[in-house]
Amino acid sequence: METSEGLKRQLNEFGIAPDSESARQLQLYLALLEKWNARINLTAGTEWPAIEALFREGIYVSKIYPPSAVFHLDIGSGAGFPAVILRILLPRLQLEMVESRGKKSAFLDTAVHAVGINGTKVHAKRLDAFLQNCANNKVWDCISWKGLKLRSSDLLQLRKQAHPETQFWMFHGKEPAIEDPAIIEAGFTLLRSEKLPGKKEWALSIYLPRQ
Repeated sequence: METSEGLKRQLNEFGIAPDSESARQLQLYLALLEKWNARINLTAGTEWPAIEALFREGIYVSKIYPPSAVFHLDIGSGAGFPAVILRILLPRLQLEMVESRGKKSAFLDTAVHAVGINGTKVHAKRLDAFLQNCANNKVWDCISWKGLKLRSSDLLQLRKQAHPETQFWMFHGKEPAIEDPAIIEAGFTLLRSEKLPGKKEWALSIYLPRQ
């Protein structure tokens, strides 16, 4: 199955109209991903069986996104899963992506402009450097990370730049995606945990700051 046809079927499965702006942008994003993946290793492959779960995950978690959240910080964004998909499906989002790897941040920056994803910024730097230069009064409504173990010092700094309803989205396998799990157990309350479709033993754990 061609990737574009595979995506069309998946969008139909989730009730996303094929002539919608979201569908158009997702197809553009997919085409760009295929083009860049021929030169750099963004994903394991661009055949539909290799990336189907990545798109499914992004669309699935968009359905449980907090309805009042606007400002989203995604850490270690890689090829943009699921942050780019969330932004496409939830146009209200003001998205910031932090990606320290130069080639992947260049892809993200190109995708933002080529797909026409307004209200989105790519920060090509490490998270600690980004936070050092961030305004002290900056807060986000949702903070997500995937494919990395967040350092305890970074999590504590992020905790300071959150409000009581900020959701911390941790995508992880069997082990928590945090350097010291005791930090998140002590300072956060687990709101819910979702098994991710199509990804064995992967889950999304959603936390709120403990007051």
